[in-house]
Amino acid sequence: MPRVHRCGHHGCMAMVPLQYRYCEQHYKEAHQLYIKQQERKESSAAYQYHRRRAAKHYDNHVRFAGNDDNDQSLANIAKSFGLKDSAKESGKESAVKEQPKDTTQSMEQRARAKFYRSKQWKAVREAVFNRDLGSCSVCGSAVGKMYVDHIVPLKLCREDQRLDNKNLWLLCAACHNKKTKIEEKTDHNILKNATVEDWKAKLKKAPALLSQGFPPYNGAIL
Repeated sequence: MPRVHRCGHHGCMAMVPLQYRYCEQHYKEAHQLYIKQQERKESSAAYQYHRRRAAKHYDNHVRFAGNDDNDQSLANIAKSFGLKDSAKESGKESAVKEQPKDTTQSMEQRARAKFYRSKQWKAVREAVFNRDLGSCSVCGSAVGKMYVDHIVPLKLCREDQRLDNKNLWLLCAACHNKKTKIEEKTDHNILKNATVEDWKAKLKKAPALLSQGFPPYNGAIL
């Protein structure tokens, strides 16, 4: 005898096969109720979407819209909320030029962040840390935060240098900061050709060299 259970409708005593939830009569009612619920969900989502669109249009074109008689503060408020300034000039809307979303600097920052989050970099960083025994390659310190640093700065590296352990060494926070300040005041051609020995000599003479950087580039390796 097949296994059965009572209909899932409240108060119904009909017995139905186990694989079904309702009897034939109440299945139709439940199905219609389900369809209505889905229609309400869809209409509610559409309503919310159009409501957001209407609110955005109101903010852009009515709430923060100005004219020649209004105070400039309205435009400033609109900008503070990240909205377009729709102030009118001589009865016509002034064309507001949008700033490009992706500037060269922001693209470089995202590419840099993506590189430092990559699995390849994390693996190489750990290998360099172990190779240098967790101590600074310049002063020998093993206290505090340590940095796996590119000898040739990352922005100047060739593709094959980015993950090359020969172009990486471990620095303490103090030596890393000194190196960064020297890099900011040094010609790129010098930085591309600087060796480990060059950097060790310069960093050991810091802080006097922090204001000087390397000597002017003459086309030769240091």
